[in-house]
Amino acid sequence: MRVSDEKIIEIFSTMIQLDTTNDEQAMTDYIGGILDSHGIHYEIIEPSPGRTNLISRLGAEPSEATEPPVLFISHTDVVDCENQNWSVPPFSAEERDGMIYGRGTLDTKYLTAMQLAACIEHKDTPLPFPLYFIATADEERGSTHGMPHVVTSYGKAFLHGRVINEGGGFLVHNNRTSYYLCTAGEKGRCTVQVSIEGTAGPASFRTEGKAVDRYVMLLQRIMEYTFEEEETGVAGHFREVLGETVNNPFLKKFDFYNSHDAFSLRSVNIGRQVNVLPSMIKFDLEIQMLPGRKKEKIISILDELFEGIEGASWEITAFQEGFESDLTSSFFKTMEETALTYYPGEALLPVYALGRTDGRFLGTLPSHVWGFAPVSEAIGFTEVLRLVHQENEHIDRDSVILGTRFLSDLLTKTGNRT
Repeated sequence: MRVSDEKIIEIFSTMIQLDTTNDEQAMTDYIGGILDSHGIHYEIIEPSPGRTNLISRLGAEPSEATEPPVLFISHTDVVDCENQNWSVPPFSAEERDGMIYGRGTLDTKYLTAMQLAACIEHKDTPLPFPLYFIATADEERGSTHGMPHVVTSYGKAFLHGRVINEGGGFLVHNNRTSYYLCTAGEKGRCTVQVSIEGTAGPASFRTEGKAVDRYVMLLQRIMEYTFEEEETGVAGHFREVLGETVNNPFLKKFDFYNSHDAFSLRSVNIGRQVNVLPSMIKFDLEIQMLPGRKKEKIISILDELFEGIEGASWEITAFQEGFESDLTSSFFKTMEETALTYYPGEALLPVYALGRTDGRFLGTLPSHVWGFAPVSEAIGFTEVLRLVHQENEHIDRDSVILGTRFLSDLLTKTGNRT
């Protein structure tokens, strides 16, 4: 069955009107009601009150499938609007000149609406693979109440899945040629807790062995540290698509990001005393790691950074490897071919996701996770960066409608090719 354009917009607008800042119950109730009306079974996983995750399956039974599953994933929670100056109420879904305004329009309720509508359109299609629709909680705050619980329940069913996620689908240009960004993996994360002990004392008095001096020395080493360039699969494909000359400043940064590890300073604690040098400084350091990076390599880097700095110690408190998705698979090629019939562009341009998404819990199963939630050319990549999590977040109605048609067509072509 075909879901009408107006019905797609109605579903999307209703989703925006639900405040899901820290409680997704109303959203999963709404989605569940729609699935009930179409006779589609679903399950709710609620690890804590109000933090609800919805999972539904269409298509082939896992035991009878001839192809790996396809997973449509999105998150239904949103960041808050505190201290923002909106020109419209942030949960109004007000439409102006074809643009629908509201918190979550770009991150990522438009993807939830598109995926839901595309699944409904394939309710009676004899797909040769399982099709999972997954709407999760708590992605914005680390996914504690979200995707990990879904993977615990369904992990084996998701193995080697083909996943459509957030993170890409935005128009960029280089040398007057258009491309659409598509994430094809995520960097890993290593969190390091650092403690620096030293001499305290008045800030105006010269003191040997100051913790502050040791802290500054370590920061200098971190700032000057040069990670080696690596030709990852994503980096190689990125350069192959663009050719030798990259003029777009954002794409130059992506070229570096795709091929290098990086440091990020997360938080610093130097105490609360006034006009007194602290005797203890603590901070959290994060290392963004290319896929394939092992803990032994990180330990050797940390040993090098801290060598000879007295009173400085470190401890790895969290380590999660990154992952890279297949850019040669028939599914990716079908996705690219289908996308280019709907959106202007020469090719899909692969990058690693800039942030962390729920895809990280699937990519390491392993499954193949591509971030492609396409937005029409009305909102380019630079504007997306300006709008996500910010005031007056909005998306054009055509993006939601066109994205539904793209996803539905992708399912049809994938089913026909298997």
